[in-house]
Amino acid sequence: MNGVDLAQFQFDYDMSFAVFFMNADGTIYGRYGTRDARPDDADKDISLLGLRAGMQAALALHHGYPANAQILEPKLGSPPKYLTAEQYPEMQSYTPKINYQSDVAKSCIHCHQIHNAERQGLRDSNQLIPDKILYPYPMPHVVGLSLDSTKRATVKQVIPGSAAAAAKLKVGDEIRFANGQPLVSVADFQWVLHQTPDEGASIPLKVLRAGKEGALTLSLSNGWRKASDFTWRVSTWDLRRMALGGMSLELDESGQSTPLNLKVKGVGKYGGHAVARKAGVQAGDRLLSLAGVSETSSEAELIAHILNTSKKGDSIPITVRRGSRTLDLKFVAQ
Repeated sequence: MNGVDLAQFQFDYDMSFAVFFMNADGTIYGRYGTRDARPDDADKDISLLGLRAGMQAALALHHGYPANAQILEPKLGSPPKYLTAEQYPEMQSYTPKINYQSDVAKSCIHCHQIHNAERQGLRDSNQLIPDKILYPYPMPHVVGLSLDSTKRATVKQVIPGSAAAAAKLKVGDEIRFANGQPLVSVADFQWVLHQTPDEGASIPLKVLRAGKEGALTLSLSNGWRKASDFTWRVSTWDLRRMALGGMSLELDESGQSTPLNLKVKGVGKYGGHAVARKAGVQAGDRLLSLAGVSETSSEAELIAHILNTSKKGDSIPITVRRGSRTLDLKFVAQ
C-alpha cells in the first residue's frame, strides 16, 4: 500500500485478492473479490466463472460510458481522512517506496494495516469505533442472502425471516442495481452495504426475474451490521490486542458448561499481544466472565463490547476456570 491513492482505491483492505474494473480516466465500473472465511476456505466465494461474469458486466458498462457516468459516481466513496497510508500517524515511519536494499518487510505497508491504523487512531483519541469501521464490507448473508460465486450478482439462497426474505427476493433473481448502482459482482453488493447507514436504512433494488425487471426494497433494522463475524480478518489480530490483551478465543466444546461457552485458544507472547499472558491468562482457560459479560457470546461480540465500553488503559476483569480452580484476573485494554 506504499504510496497508493486511498481516495481512488477504496476496497476491503482485509482481502487476499481484489480487482478494480476501471476506465482510464479513473471511473470505477466495479469491484471483484470477496471473502468471509479463514485461509482454509478463503476462496469459496470467488471463481474464474464469477470473474468472467464481472468482466463482461464491466465491459457492458464501458460500452455505455460516458452516458452512464452519473450512475457510476457512487462507486467512488467520499475521500478518506488520509490520502495515503503513510499519512496515518501510526504509519509515519514508513516511506512511499519499499526499501528493497534493506529490510523489505519493515518498509512494506500491508493492506490490512489501513484498518489497524484507522481503529487505533480512534482508540488513541478516546473515540468509539463506529460499526462501519468495526464491521467493514458486510457479506450478503448479513441481510439474509447468499449470492452465486459463479455469476454476476445472482441470488443463491434466501434465509427465511431475514431482511432479504421480507424484501421478497427469490432464488435465481439477478440483482442488477442496488441503491442506484449497477452491480458486477458480490464485491459490488458489499460496497453498497458498506456505504449504507447503520440505522434505519433501506436499499432500493432492481432485479431481473424470469426475464422481467422489477423493483424491490431491502429494509435494514438498526444495528444490522452486527450480524457480521469479523474474526476471520487479518486485522482482527490487532483488535485482539486492543480488546483482549492478545488472547484469541474459540468455542468451548469440552462439554463442561460455562456461561460464555468460550475458552482461550491462545495468548500472545510479544509486545501488546502479551498483556493477557502477563496478567496470568493461559491457553486452555475456560471463560466464566469477561468485562462484565457472563452469558453465551462469540469472540466478535466480546471484542465489540470491550471496545464500546472501555477506553485505552482501562482495567478489564476476566474470570476463568483452570482445571478445578476459578481465577479472577485483570488486564489493561489498549
